Amino acid sequence: MIEELLAENGFVPDIDDDAFGEAYERCPAVQKSMIKNAVSFAYALVQNGTEPVMQTRRLSHVEHSVSCERLEWAFFAMDLRRFPLPAFFSAMVQALVAKVGGIVVHVSGPVTDPFLFGCDFLSVQQVFSSDPRPLVELLAGSGPGICIDLAGINLDYPRTLRPDPAGYGVELAIPDSEYVQAYRAVTSDVSVVGRPYISYGGEPGQAPVVMAERLLGCWAWDVISPDTFRKFTSTFS
Repeated sequence: MIEELLAENGFVPDIDDDAFGEAYERCPAVQKSMIKNAVSFAYALVQNGTEPVMQTRRLSHVEHSVSCERLEWAFFAMDLRRFPLPAFFSAMVQALVAKVGGIVVHVSGPVTDPFLFGCDFLSVQQVFSSDPRPLVELLAGSGPGICIDLAGINLDYPRTLRPDPAGYGVELAIPDSEYVQAYRAVTSDVSVVGRPYISYGGEPGQAPVVMAERLLGCWAWDVISPDTFRKFTSTFS
């Protein structure tokens, strides 16, 4: 277990149970509802994302076999100033669906109640804010894994996915409401203004992803899926 590995090597999460409990109490109900909806939406998109079995097919005179196994760990680096929370939680759902061995989170910058509530809701409580490099070094020695860098901290690990926030802006094309205000509060720390990737309430073609008003706060990644957290091996014979 990743938790045991961290504990045995002296790594204690910087966020304790009391902090999670206090965040749960302080986080407004409407913000909790938005986060739960975002998580439910992410799970709905990958309901067929169960681990595939070995597949074999014949290509003319060549037989191609593909096998896969889950990665041992996933390290998420998050900075609420670069990506909105729904993007982060959607990415974590992909790892959970892939049944990755363990999830470790590092947060740079602000640590908000909605962030802590969402991590707790997903039962991901290995949350750190200190230097991430020793953590990654330890994980790298434990088996194959992946770093999802949404913080731009240049992690030194070969298998690192680092989406550019400049390509993942959000556009709100819906009238003001309590729910819109809740969304703005949950994402208030975002300071990077990227090209519109998701348009809430927009017209088809207005952005790569258009979501109905009722799906405000939901997120669909184009570069992160359950397969991101799996190791595939191809054999040709």
